[in-house]
Amino acid sequence: MMDDRTGKKAVRVCGAIFFTLLLVLFLSVQFEFYYDLNDDTMIKDILSGAYTGNPSGFCIQMLYPLGWCIALFYKAIPTIPWYGLFLCLCQFGVVFLVAVRLLGVTRNFRTGLMAVAAEAVLILGLFLREFVIIQYSVTAGICMTGSVFLFVTAPKTDKPSVFFRRNLPPLLLVVLAFLIRTEVCIMLLPFLLFAGLAKWFCEEKIFTSANFKKYMTLIVTALLCMAAVYSLDMLAYKGTEWSSFRGFFDARTKLYDFYGLPPYEKNREFYESVGLSQESYALLENYNFALDESIDTWRLEAIVTYQEEMARQHVDVGTGLVNTFGFVSKNSFGEAVWLYKNQLFHDLQAIAALVSGKTAQLPEAFSARSVISIAVIAAYVIYFCVCFVPEEGKMRLAAGLKIAGILAVRCMIWLYLYMVDRLPDRITVPLLMMELVLIAGFGICDMVPRHRDRTAFRAARFLFYILCVVTALIAFGGNLQDVASEYKSRAAADERWNAMMDYCRKNGNNYYIIDVYSSTSYQGAPYSEKIFSEKSIFVDNTYKNYDVCGGWAVKSPLTRQKLARKGLKDIQGALCGAKKDNRTKTYFIAAPDKELGWLVQYYEKRRISVEPKRVDQIRTPSSAAAFEVYELKRKGAG
Repeated sequence: MMDDRTGKKAVRVCGAIFFTLLLVLFLSVQFEFYYDLNDDTMIKDILSGAYTGNPSGFCIQMLYPLGWCIALFYKAIPTIPWYGLFLCLCQFGVVFLVAVRLLGVTRNFRTGLMAVAAEAVLILGLFLREFVIIQYSVTAGICMTGSVFLFVTAPKTDKPSVFFRRNLPPLLLVVLAFLIRTEVCIMLLPFLLFAGLAKWFCEEKIFTSANFKKYMTLIVTALLCMAAVYSLDMLAYKGTEWSSFRGFFDARTKLYDFYGLPPYEKNREFYESVGLSQESYALLENYNFALDESIDTWRLEAIVTYQEEMARQHVDVGTGLVNTFGFVSKNSFGEAVWLYKNQLFHDLQAIAALVSGKTAQLPEAFSARSVISIAVIAAYVIYFCVCFVPEEGKMRLAAGLKIAGILAVRCMIWLYLYMVDRLPDRITVPLLMMELVLIAGFGICDMVPRHRDRTAFRAARFLFYILCVVTALIAFGGNLQDVASEYKSRAAADERWNAMMDYCRKNGNNYYIIDVYSSTSYQGAPYSEKIFSEKSIFVDNTYKNYDVCGGWAVKSPLTRQKLARKGLKDIQGALCGAKKDNRTKTYFIAAPDKELGWLVQYYEKRRISVEPKRVDQIRTPSSAAAFEVYELKRKGAG
């Protein structure tokens, strides 16, 4: 027979399931789920087999053990969007776990309902886009955020075994985030470490063997799990081809994402010393470097090393790199502090405009990220008013140290991001989400019924929840409008991208190479794909007979396999080589009126005279010109 404690737990779980399903149903009816960027669709194509023809766990961005598992599902049922389902399951799974915890820490139905309502409003008001336009880096951030919240709000216990069992879900979420996007997990790890330190020092007796065993066992287990999956990843990529490609991938990432490409004329002597012509440099500049086989790991690493050496010697090579205590970055520490100060001032300006009702005075750069930043600042104010001001003695000191600790961690991470000038929303939004949820977690824990005056406690709890809801409601309308506007832009981009995919599919015997900048976006809206088809869950994951002329998967063993499937050796030869022994015809796709002089000059440098001849035009159902299809004709050839 079920005891009262088990019955209450079952009720909480059922309530959380109902809440999560209700949220999923609402979002499914109101919105369609998208992959955010072509990075996500590329991962999906590799895992599903749409890239090479066979599902592969070597999706490069995620760790291999996770990729291998998802690829197995695609091998079993290829028409189900397993990757998209996995990302959705991770995100809404975290929502479910947080709801279970909120219902657990509240003592009655009314406050429990208020708590999950606050969670729903925060999601819809601040993070709606992240839950319907899904990006794997953000998913990793959501897993880390859920881990921190569950860890901070876990009930206290003196028994190490019970402590470990209660914190097993947060531990698994950390490992999952590490598998999905290692860099995001590591970036957010300082928040988790600080949360652990704060929780340890809030124990009644800090330096006891039981406490040491509790926390160190959890930390060591997490590190061992991460080391195990990382070792499996390293072992999987140990092959000669993959090892070489990983070096190429790391150098490419450092060059494009962190350092930038030095201008050719200013650094001509260096480029000539590594055998990189101006025509090949143009391919690096417009990302179409897959065309040139000579752009290899050694040359990219040479460019990176050259920039680092010049920065340490304080020589400007045209990318503005600086050397700060041996750390090469785009901005100095002082510049990062200045930029960070400007960001905070910008957010405070926005708060002042909103509070005064003068929305016309909002800063020009006001965005969804600005709204989340305002919510974070509001959370600090709420925590200060509810958990710091009413307390005294050790409790006030603990609350003050928590605020100081979170601010110290956030400053450290933000200053690093400003130094490397790497602040896309897929990085900053998880960072802000983590900060907001950690403050909320500390607030909930500090309002546990320990006050003598129960009326004061209930008032404080009520104020906390209400202010959370009001803070989110400030942004709610604007967030819905922003997402709706983005959906319209994506619909216009979808029309063009789907027309291109349909064209390639209808001409399955041919192979198409797409200009990189023509394949990224249309009028600011990125080319991507919906996770689910419009009429059912099943999607088309058949082999795609096209590839972009650059990107993070180019020059990998997977690209070799993709070309080999069509009997092609490399892109350069495929576009203009003799096709007598190969029935596959290769064409180049670019946006309308795209200038292709760089392509002609590249071949001329190799003493091959070509002329891009437009052989077809890809049009949308509404008859708009989407892409041009070119054949590279050798001059003098019939």
